[in-house]
Amino acid sequence: MIYINLLIIFLIIVFIHELGHYLVARFFNAHVTDFSIGFGKPFYQFKDRNNTVWKIAPIPLGGYVKIKGLDSIFSKNSISESGSFQTLSLFKKICVLLAGSVFNIISAWFVLFIIFFFFGITTFLPIIGSVMENSAASINDLQKGDKIIEINQIKISDFQDIPMAIGSSSSINIIVERNNKFINKNFDLIFNKDLNKYIIGISSSEDFIIKKYNIYESLKNSLLFIPNYYISSINFLKKSYNENTLSNQLAGPIGIVKMADQMKLNKIKGVLLLFIVISLFVGLFNLLPIPLLDGGHIMYFIISRIFSNSLPEFVTRMYLVVGIAIISFLFIVVTFNDIFYK
Repeated sequence: MIYINLLIIFLIIVFIHELGHYLVARFFNAHVTDFSIGFGKPFYQFKDRNNTVWKIAPIPLGGYVKIKGLDSIFSKNSISESGSFQTLSLFKKICVLLAGSVFNIISAWFVLFIIFFFFGITTFLPIIGSVMENSAASINDLQKGDKIIEINQIKISDFQDIPMAIGSSSSINIIVERNNKFINKNFDLIFNKDLNKYIIGISSSEDFIIKKYNIYESLKNSLLFIPNYYISSINFLKKSYNENTLSNQLAGPIGIVKMADQMKLNKIKGVLLLFIVISLFVGLFNLLPIPLLDGGHIMYFIISRIFSNSLPEFVTRMYLVVGIAIISFLFIVVTFNDIFYK
């Protein structure tokens, strides 16, 4: 069941990505000839009233939307008749190419909202669980069990409010409650080189509450999660690169399958979390300016427009060769890493 759930996740993500391309292309009156989930000879297909052939193919490693004229954009004999991709303006072409990734990111956000709304948001109370030695907190007699009421005139309702209240300040005014008495303190913070910021030096207690069915909190946390996820991922990759462990962190389809039993895919929350992570990755990866990816196509069309759509054939061929080389290299490296190191 775990591997079936994993396959379903892949197929849904592919479908959402291609659906984005399809809907925006149709919105701009471009004719979509094929919509395929999977590769190879389809075992099921039908044609709709817009003459789009919908296919389900046996190799579930991706999918594609075939827009009239898109397969000949790099040819001198490109199709420019009505309904073809070539007749679209640069803005519309970019919108069609962006749509797949945008749909992936929006779907990840929607599932995040559902998780936060129905499963709830775990919130730790603003109670000090421990105090670091030689920290600003210990030097200024903050103690385990103190409840933080206010920092820098900002009310603290849960523990995660503390960093936001401190911001980039190097000193704070803090009000804590201890033994039913309020204590007001002013003191300087100590700069932490690892975190590259000033910190108090405290951690939360194990006291928490779960907030369910809260639209505002669910919306706020789901919207904040996505940029924080991308920032954390980029910082992690930078750290792995600096420590020369980047290759060990890469995982492709084989690696994900090998780790599937650790992802709790037999539970709905595990399935949804993996859907979110892969959707956000696919959304960003496809926007990278690598030839043959959506981001690479966008870059190509922008450069082509700068040269009045008359790029030398040599440049177009190099674009295709470089794209194939980069994607093939990434596929080989990731697959090799999946097989021998995961």
